[in-house]
Amino acid sequence: MTTTELLREKMRNPDNFRRPVQIIHSYYPKTAADTEAYLDAAQKNGLGGFVVNMDVSLKRLPDETDEAYKKRSLDAYLGEGTPETDAEWEHLRNFIDACFARGMEVWIYDERAYPSGAAGHKVLEGHPEDQVKGLVCRTAVVGHGKGSLPADSGTLRYAAAYPMDENGIVDTNVRFDIVQNETDLLWNLPEIYSSYRVCAFYTRAINFHTEDKVPYPDLMRADVTDRFIEVTHEAYLRHLGEERISKITAFFTDEPGLPTHGCSSYFYERDAVAAWTETMDGLLPEDMPEHYVDIFFETTGDFAVYRRKYWRCAAELFGENYFGRIAEWCGRHGTRMTGHLYGEETLSMQIGLNADLFGLMRHMQMPGVDRLYASNPRDVIAEKTASSAAHLYGRSSVMSESSFHLEYNWWKIPDEATHKNRMNSTYYQMQLGVTHIASYYGYSTSPDPERLEFEECAARASLFCSTGTHSADVLVLIPMNAAYERFAPPDHKYWDVGPCTVAPYQPETIQKLEKIYGEVLENLENDKLDFDLIDESGLADCSFEDGKIHTGCESFRVLVLFDSAEPEEETAKWIWDYLKNGGSVAVVETDVKTKFVEKIMEEYPNQITRCLSGAITQNCLKMGAEPLLDIIEDCPQVRVRRSVTEDAELWFVHNRSAETEVTIRSAGDYTIFSCEGSESTVKSEGEFRLTLPEMSVRMIVRQKGCGDEVQ
Repeated sequence: MTTTELLREKMRNPDNFRRPVQIIHSYYPKTAADTEAYLDAAQKNGLGGFVVNMDVSLKRLPDETDEAYKKRSLDAYLGEGTPETDAEWEHLRNFIDACFARGMEVWIYDERAYPSGAAGHKVLEGHPEDQVKGLVCRTAVVGHGKGSLPADSGTLRYAAAYPMDENGIVDTNVRFDIVQNETDLLWNLPEIYSSYRVCAFYTRAINFHTEDKVPYPDLMRADVTDRFIEVTHEAYLRHLGEERISKITAFFTDEPGLPTHGCSSYFYERDAVAAWTETMDGLLPEDMPEHYVDIFFETTGDFAVYRRKYWRCAAELFGENYFGRIAEWCGRHGTRMTGHLYGEETLSMQIGLNADLFGLMRHMQMPGVDRLYASNPRDVIAEKTASSAAHLYGRSSVMSESSFHLEYNWWKIPDEATHKNRMNSTYYQMQLGVTHIASYYGYSTSPDPERLEFEECAARASLFCSTGTHSADVLVLIPMNAAYERFAPPDHKYWDVGPCTVAPYQPETIQKLEKIYGEVLENLENDKLDFDLIDESGLADCSFEDGKIHTGCESFRVLVLFDSAEPEEETAKWIWDYLKNGGSVAVVETDVKTKFVEKIMEEYPNQITRCLSGAITQNCLKMGAEPLLDIIEDCPQVRVRRSVTEDAELWFVHNRSAETEVTIRSAGDYTIFSCEGSESTVKSEGEFRLTLPEMSVRMIVRQKGCGDEVQ
């Protein structure tokens, strides 16, 4: 059977694995009759399945206080041994079995109230010492003479006063003592300098609570994550059994993160906070306490070096000890780890909230993002980070939690809660590599033709985008080292709510980098030159031959570098070897020039171009990349995703705006599918016209031997 024939057959009635699932938590029906009626309605509305979790809705006892009721409710979550909890586990088993009997998907949501990791209150119950920790910077800008500042309650790790110039640069070559008594930090600074930065650095538990308003745990520790797995995943294993767990599509983790301003609705710190856990002491340089000032402020010292070391250490601990351990458990039991983090858009959000978005996603069997809009934003960073991690490590699925949560327009984008916007948002994400939707859109069991269309159209798009291997010519190295060097944890929230490429309240240096990074990715997408992202660790795992980069799953013609920070020694060697092998590099200019880029350009002037972000497409084309589809018109509203099978070439063409008609310059026999289920054919002698209705998708297939050969 050819690829075209296979797609035609499967698109008639897409399977439930491709259809969006609905997040319902513990609000599933409890009786057999209600379950049958509920699932009958779900199937009529086209749903693929449900995301559920065990929880008990308890009746309030007479004269019960709010605190007592809250404690009893938290105890009942994933509880056992009481009539209410035992009955709830039975209800959940029955619902899951009924879904499986109909071929519907079931996912498990791994928390009671986000962010994941606390298991309600069970992870910290009896272990208050395992509350999330932070490195706290208490600081003030002062003049000479005596002064004081209230001391913090944590463990004082280092304190000093430093001269500061008119640009805010801290002179770490000169420091003056600060002393702490029972209540205050005290100093007496000489008249030599007009301005000083007073700094005191503490480590302690951070006042960061979940939506249950309970303290959040330290997820950078393996033993804490193991306890989370024991009270969540292992509880599901005990009560559902190995056979059911192996049929569960995925365990969904929701916004686990590091403590920083903006990480939660319930974050109560006045000072700047950076990620911390006790084991960092043994992993960071012994002199790191003297360099805590470099983490928070631009200094005259090697602050870039210490920032890299610090955030890499945090990223490694968070990745290995939370994501790695949960993903290993899921793999061992025949299911997947999915979900998403908080802080996916800008580079500085990624650092402060999770230390390394791409690095964490490499652990997940189904990387995911959180997109609470239904409109047309410009940014592509979140989806591209998730789908690129999936491509690099051979993951077949990428998830998006999608909803209309923010239709009140905090994000300053048109976000009206309409069916058309919901469909357009889904197509937008699938063109960027998403394959599965976990829906938080409103849902009713009443017959809903729009919901049925959403389910079936999304399923066809998912089926098409999951067929074959993603094919792109450009590989973009994420400028994470430069971001680490420029990021400074603030004492306030530092991004606007919603999708954006720049965190507006961060230092200007990282804002410049974020802007350039976002522009490069957006320009490549608008110009139909698809790409994947990669980090330095991923690049080290790649091979190259005849000038092409091979990840093991894909191949690329051009490597895009940002001239923004010196690469790690291993990365630098890899790039030198790649160039010796005939590789091509497009260097994007930022506000700095590195010695590394200067040297490789001197040695390989014919294999490297240097450009501003606006010229990235032209430079990639010059270096050997080719457009995904030769569309004559200049139409950035039309975006394309390309994949290949052994016998065919496939294009997913999304028109994000008003109806348009484009001319495709290519010969061959084409089959054109719509997400609505229609099909047409085109025989092209050299070019053909394609009509794209408003906010629509056309999925094009050309079998091998029917025109230009598949690359």
